[in-house]
Amino acid sequence: MKKRSYILAVAAMAAAVMLAGCESKEQGSADNAQNADAGSAAGSSDAALDFKVSDYVKLGDYKGLEVTYPAVLEVTDEDVQQYIQDELEGNTEYEEVKDRAAEVGDVVNIDYSGTMDGEEFEGGTDTGYDLELGSGDFLDEFENSLVGKKTGETAVFKLTFPDDYDASLAGKEAEFTVKVNSISESSVPEYNDEYVQSISECETVKEYEESVREQLETEAEDESETEAREHALRLVMESATLDGYPQQLYDFFYEDTETGYKNYAEFMGMEYEEFLGSYVTEEEIADLALDQTNEYLVTQAILEKEGKEISDSDYKKLAEEMAKENDYDTLEEYENDYGATYVRTQLIREKAIDILYESAKLKEIPYDEYHADDDVDELGSSDGEEVELDLSDEGEGEELDLSELGELELN
Repeated sequence: MKKRSYILAVAAMAAAVMLAGCESKEQGSADNAQNADAGSAAGSSDAALDFKVSDYVKLGDYKGLEVTYPAVLEVTDEDVQQYIQDELEGNTEYEEVKDRAAEVGDVVNIDYSGTMDGEEFEGGTDTGYDLELGSGDFLDEFENSLVGKKTGETAVFKLTFPDDYDASLAGKEAEFTVKVNSISESSVPEYNDEYVQSISECETVKEYEESVREQLETEAEDESETEAREHALRLVMESATLDGYPQQLYDFFYEDTETGYKNYAEFMGMEYEEFLGSYVTEEEIADLALDQTNEYLVTQAILEKEGKEISDSDYKKLAEEMAKENDYDTLEEYENDYGATYVRTQLIREKAIDILYESAKLKEIPYDEYHADDDVDELGSSDGEEVELDLSDEGEGEELDLSELGELELN
């Protein structure tokens, strides 16, 4: 259940980017606080980057590659309105009420415990959980049993999991005891000029909607180009021959990745050990660190092959630009959060991809056709041990995309 909340929180943070034409007034501090210290624990020197790359990498073809990319996705009126609706929901305010029972649309803070044959089952218990009644986050029977309950009251009820639910629970009956700790009613802002002025530099609804459309169109263009650039790098990775890696480099990426996950666990209000059991394993962290290590080796090899490097003056200029793109006021603040070594690895990556992209033979593919063969991540339970039960109608918890999580820091 918290998995869904976390994914929504990440989406909400991503939606807080600056709108072209009218900047958001409430920007930067929340994202920066979330990412604080994400990379600094792994070290701030470039010792991890001190090695002879030719000892580990033999490049294949990397210039003049045929690179396909998706056409820019058209932004529709529906896209604009969905963005606006998401923003309204994100700005919803909640006020605790004590003089009435819970109604559909209220958020109830609950402690719940589920049992089967008198025994608690894995993932069926939690405390202090905020549930919006009518949201469908839990099974309908669960949410409906809390409608009409007042603060301090306890609901005891049975429900049967659907036959298409998770295999370990499908068709089984469970009894739940749920205490209502508090009830809060929601107040969604009215969408008007006054609201627009409160969240942006725009003066009118019309101006705001034009700004939203422009922002979404820019994002669609960026997505298309980013996919072309990443496809070019994937092709080079496939053709390169790698033989081992510098231990210090691997250790750096491992510690950096681990620190990032620890910060996400803290953001979710979970102990890191609990997070490991639900969202990621140590083996997956190791795999991700190895992927990052190999990618860095290849990108560094490309720069050396081209006789390119990032001098100290280049570093300062490019890193300041990167800091600004990520809503930091100064490079020092950016380095304090991520570490100079991490920043340098990202600059090397981008410079190498520039070389690949500029020499590539680009071929545009219709958006739907390009993504037709993508592996669609099922929103199911993770391979790790579940610590919470998802009572949604879908029957399975939503899973973090572990391949992307390490990249969220700078995007």
